[in-house]
Amino acid sequence: MSISDLEQTTALRILIYLLEKGKASRTDLRRDIEASVAAIYNALPKLKNLTLIEEESQEKFPFTVHVSLTRKGQKVAEHLVEIDSILAEKAE
Repeated sequence: MSISDLEQTTALRILIYLLEKGKASRTDLRRDIEASVAAIYNALPKLKNLTLIEEESQEKFPFTVHVSLTRKGQKVAEHLVEIDSILAEKAE
């Protein structure tokens, strides 16, 4: 696994979103992230395989799946926010 696994923009958005929110359901991700449902559902297994997120399923109805960052995922997301901040700076 490498950075090329994160080339999908949706994966980066998910990481930053989870850093801001703490945890979210898949429904929250679909509602709040500007990406197709397919893009979100393609990104989640990649992030999980990289051990950047973890998913927790409720055992009772409505069987919601919550997604949150692992410690590794939090570190990566913090760096993404820093990179975004640098890119947003005006040229000197």
